Amino acid sequence: MVNRGWLRRPRLPAVYYGWYIVGAAMVAQMVAVGLHGYTLGVFLKPMLRDFPWSREDVANVQTIGTVVMGSLGLFVGGLVDRRGARPLMIAGALVAGLCLIGVSRVQSLGQFYLLRGVGFTVGSVGIGNLVVNVTLAKWFVRHRGIAMSVAAMGISLGGVIVTPLVQLLINLYGWRQTWVILGVAVWVIILPLAFVMRRMPEDYGLLPDGDRADAPPRSPGRPNASAVSEVDWTRGEAVRTPALWLLILAYGTANVGLGALLFHMVPFLTDSGFSAGRAALMFSTQSWAALLSKPLWGLLMMRVHARYLSAVAFVISALTITGLIAVAAEGSAAGVVVLLALYGLGIGGTVPLQETVWASYFGRRHLGAIRAVAMPFAILFSALGPKFAARLYDRTGSYTAAFLIFAGFWLAGTVLVLLARPPRRRAVQPLATTTTATAGKRGT
Repeated sequence: MVNRGWLRRPRLPAVYYGWYIVGAAMVAQMVAVGLHGYTLGVFLKPMLRDFPWSREDVANVQTIGTVVMGSLGLFVGGLVDRRGARPLMIAGALVAGLCLIGVSRVQSLGQFYLLRGVGFTVGSVGIGNLVVNVTLAKWFVRHRGIAMSVAAMGISLGGVIVTPLVQLLINLYGWRQTWVILGVAVWVIILPLAFVMRRMPEDYGLLPDGDRADAPPRSPGRPNASAVSEVDWTRGEAVRTPALWLLILAYGTANVGLGALLFHMVPFLTDSGFSAGRAALMFSTQSWAALLSKPLWGLLMMRVHARYLSAVAFVISALTITGLIAVAAEGSAAGVVVLLALYGLGIGGTVPLQETVWASYFGRRHLGAIRAVAMPFAILFSALGPKFAARLYDRTGSYTAAFLIFAGFWLAGTVLVLLARPPRRRAVQPLATTTTATAGKRGT
């Protein structure tokens, strides 16, 4: 293979290069999800003190963002398949950072929607879950569950680190200056990480998991099936399987409340009588639990199918969020912390379990294009949550009804994911035999 320079070809033979991509993906998801999903609730009350907006007005920006994200997902998945993550991450970081700085200057709701809802979301798509998780799925097969779980720890770190940090920055500098600091941080953190990313191992003469070409094939029916017996579905084939649509419905309905709770949990806790600082720290409890649970979910995936584990995670989330309503009403800080920790355990498996299911059902080769089909539907479900909860709150003065409905969606997702049996698999030749000839033509 032609050596095209250190920027193009990994030179770290002592450790499989895919693990460096895992590290970069973890930090990227911490930044993308932390800023897009966790922090808006922290800005809610400080911004409402300066503007005559309602909670629903602010929640609309999250809805706009999720719609934009779903629309872009149609195109981004295929780009990751063809060009890799690096150019998307570079462009995404530049746009996201610039728009966050712009939010610090907003004077109207329309400006806020344009910069935070549209512009920042356009940038965050390039550094977020779809881009990094599709890349990871291409670098791992046998160790995919643990690789996805470790990388997904970054999502929880977004709550553990970013949420209390943003609250501290707002207390010290005010909400406008905090937006500027966050925009610069995106540039400083993400741009170097982009140069770690690579499209897929076969481009560099490697195999998934760091396997050797002469390694014996494993049974395609086992969870740790190697690349030589991996399934391979095109997007056209996948959309004709019941499994794809059941997975879309299962994870879509189960995640209706996920984004809403990220947005509304801190306001819910302050409405229950806890101070803003204490609420942010209590909120970080679920992030710590989700963070620490992810390696556990990864290890469990080596023994139990991710579909069944998804059902378990959904049930845990439904039960704990129901209990949280009663405990918070009593003002029990200890009870809230315990239930938020259990809730974090449930949602901790959301991303690694889902991404592992998609890759194991349909293979690596066209995964970006297949995930792009599901993305608009997933985003549509997620977009409903924050606005729905805000509207119910504005009408009733309470989050109780919204939280109970979200628990019902999790239970519906439990049934649907158990019905989503894997499609009939067809074994294919290893990707190395079909992509080595094109190695070096793609720089990422």
